[in-house]
Amino acid sequence: MRRAPALQGRVSLLSVALASALGVALLSSNAAIAQQKLAVRLDFIPYGSHAPFYLAQEKGWFKENGVEPTIEDGTGTTTTVQLVGAGKYDIGYAGFVSAMVAREKGVPVKAIAGVFRKGDLGVVVDEKSTIFKPKDLEGKKIYYSPASVETLFIDSFFKSGGVDKSKVDLTSIDIATKVSTYLGGGGDGMFVPVPLYTIRKNIPRLSRGLLFTDVGLHLPGHGVIANETAIREKPKAIAGFVAALQRAWAGIRDGSMTDEAVQALLKNRPQSKLDPEYIRQQLQAVIAYIDTPATKGQPLFWQSVDDWKEGIKYAEQAGVIQTGTKAEDYFTNDFVPKVR
Repeated sequence: MRRAPALQGRVSLLSVALASALGVALLSSNAAIAQQKLAVRLDFIPYGSHAPFYLAQEKGWFKENGVEPTIEDGTGTTTTVQLVGAGKYDIGYAGFVSAMVAREKGVPVKAIAGVFRKGDLGVVVDEKSTIFKPKDLEGKKIYYSPASVETLFIDSFFKSGGVDKSKVDLTSIDIATKVSTYLGGGGDGMFVPVPLYTIRKNIPRLSRGLLFTDVGLHLPGHGVIANETAIREKPKAIAGFVAALQRAWAGIRDGSMTDEAVQALLKNRPQSKLDPEYIRQQLQAVIAYIDTPATKGQPLFWQSVDDWKEGIKYAEQAGVIQTGTKAEDYFTNDFVPKVR
């Protein structure tokens, strides 16, 4: 028997309403699933290398990849590694040497994206000084900080550079005081990550750097680490995060998005009152550390087994880690998109 027209209309309207409600519910559910949260810890208070994180956020690239990161400033790369290892954060931005040392002690972190694959540790000296090679450090006062990761390799640096350590006035000083004292004119040099202190603006003491890599001491650089539990439980979110950040760094490396990246950092960290030109110079200073000979032609963030083997060798020689570990124990390229 045929339904009355009025009844047919009501059934049709009801069907449409139900389908619409179901569609909205499914869309809401999918949106909730698509945007997976990630807790991200940076290494320090804002500086140039943080700009790509905020560029990716402002461009909506994290969101496009199904990621909703909460990005927080840090208080030191070693602390970031420890907090990520403890599960307080899923992801961290930190020095890979610190991560390697921590993993040796049982901290469950892995390097998942090599932002700077060339090591940046070394000693900076006054640009007007007569110090041009490690041997020239003899007879000079050089500051170092016991808690800094580069301190673990000072003896190896001196040995590789032919330096008589007994002839160097090595002066122990905490990190903050070390930097302010040196930049204020004290001492002849300081052990630090080199790029930040060899730029040309807002630096009261123009300096040049002697890198550990200059004497063949090749150590892992700086990049993104992840907690191993997060790697197992949130692989899609982590992959999306790395892809978005890779896209941001690609635009900075070729210069097309440097200004946007600077403005993104300033917008998201207004309380820091950052100088845009200073941030721009910081970004430009680290471009030279993106690649090593072993990573040339490979996608951004891709890490070389050979580079890691070199780093492990020197860490073993310095007594920082035990012998017998493999490069793959410390890193993975599983989350790096194959984009150059």
